Amino acid sequence: MPLQSEFLDGLVPLAFVLVVLLVTFGFIVVVVYLEHRKEMALIEAGEYGKVEDSRAWILAVGLLLVAIGVGSVVESVLAGGVVGDGVSAALAGVAALVYYWVKRRQTGTTAEDGDANRST
Repeated sequence: MPLQSEFLDGLVPLAFVLVVLLVTFGFIVVVVYLEHRKEMALIEAGEYGKVEDSRAWILAVGLLLVAIGVGSVVESVLAGGVVGDGVSAALAGVAALVYYWVKRRQTGTTAEDGDANRST
């Protein structure tokens, strides 16, 4: 009987992981479906060309990575530990921000210009 108990004890974490993966996958499918529906509605309304700046997510990801990286580095320093992955995350965030600003200069538009163009 102990073998059966160990087997069942091993199934509980596996079942939990599978449920989490299924919920995550389901959430991703719903988000993609809703985004598709939004784009189809914009196309039908004839406003698909007026979609917001696609670089905004790069700016958001860059800022988030910098914040996470700097937070990790500060936490490691204050705890007296070794600085680890925080530096990598911060540098990845800085790279995303540099990419955002380079692309912004290449197109020659700013957020204000984009808003002015959308309203006309």
